[in-house]
This record gives sequence, structure tokens and C-alpha cells, in this order.
Amino acid sequence: MKDQRGSTEPPLPGTAVERRPAPVVRCRRCHRPLRSPESRWEKLGRHCADAPERTLVYVIDQEQLPGI
Repeated sequence: MKDQRGSTEPPLPGTAVERRPAPVVRCRRCHRPLRSPESRWEKLGRHCADAPERTLVYVIDQEQLPGI
């Protein structure tokens, strides 16, 4: 039986596993696909890693405290 490499020898045990493509890892902020190992590990792109953290600001109407 010939395999994909043209060899007629049987494969070694445990080496006949089909390879799958690496999963797509996306940036947590901009959702772009990441390619570098460091970016994939941190799940942040190089532009998003340098950006400051987002802070949520809530604008709420409040009555003024008495005596101020």
C-alpha cells in the first residue's frame, strides 16, 4: 500500500495521524486573525497590545447635594 509520500513501507505506529490546519486565533479587541506566536498566546495584535486599556465612562444626571 502506497501512502502520500510514495513509500511502500507501513508507517511507524503513532505517526500515521493526519495533520489539521492550525485553528484561527483572533485578537480580543479588533478581531483580526493573529499569526505571530506571541500575539496568538496573548490574543492581542501588535497594535492592540500597545493601546491603553479601554475605560467605560457613564454620564449620569445627578442632583446637586445640599450645602454645596
